[in-house]
Amino acid sequence: MKIPPPFYEPELRDGYLVSVEMKRVWAMQLTLLVVFDGVCRRHGLAYFAGGGTLLGAVRHGGYIPWDDDIDLFMLREDYDRLLEVGGDFAAPFFLQTAYNDRGYSRGHAQLRLDGTTAMLEGERGRYRFHQGIFIDIFPLDGVPDDPAAQASQRRRLARWNKWLAATVRYPGSPHKTLFKTALHHLLSPIPYRWLFRGMERECRRYRDTSRVALLSFDPQSDRWVMPRDAFSGAVYWPFEHTRIPIPVGFDDVLTIAYGDWRIPRHEPTYHEGIFFDPHRDWRDYRK
Repeated sequence: MKIPPPFYEPELRDGYLVSVEMKRVWAMQLTLLVVFDGVCRRHGLAYFAGGGTLLGAVRHGGYIPWDDDIDLFMLREDYDRLLEVGGDFAAPFFLQTAYNDRGYSRGHAQLRLDGTTAMLEGERGRYRFHQGIFIDIFPLDGVPDDPAAQASQRRRLARWNKWLAATVRYPGSPHKTLFKTALHHLLSPIPYRWLFRGMERECRRYRDTSRVALLSFDPQSDRWVMPRDAFSGAVYWPFEHTRIPIPVGFDDVLTIAYGDWRIPRHEPTYHEGIFFDPHRDWRDYRK
């Protein structure tokens, strides 16, 4: 992907200064997006801009000025097929999941770039899983239409997530009490992947529903419960120096997530406090 040199210059967008370094991070994420799009086209997989990326595409024609990543949504059927063809991503690209990178504990996949760094401050220097610059790929799972069934689904997922959290050890974290440390040692013989499979089985429980949600990311929030028919098709929309598919029902998706989404508001991202280095490999910081 060829990005014109002026893109890398600092820029004032909506009163927010986007630095040269963040432009370099964006450029690498755009490269990841183009590579991801190529694999999806090759295998007939549908995906959509989601979250802040969808908002940025529709409202800004690119990134929200204070955003730091790219979020993509896939219906579960396409997401599962993506993981089956993950080997199509050759170095320097790596499709990362809890199944192929030990210590990685996200409920969704990330496409990472070798030779770069993107570390959450709470994880910096503590883990061996790939921590290069990334884009997020979230599965969309069915939510039951009956309110009582939905509440039951949320309770079951909450239990699974407690078990998963207990098996992830954050060395030196002040949040690890003696009880939590003891619980971690008790559960550590149980393979994380085994528990993760159980959580994903629960996410897949309901397939023919009128709504979908980010169950493996934030199952307790109504913010990400969206109409399934909003994702019945896609339109390729301008996004920086490329194009990105957005769901045909983007207005419904954005209204549920952000309310009056047409008014720019500077809100924190889920990655607030992330450390980026587009010039050095993440392994250097582990050393």
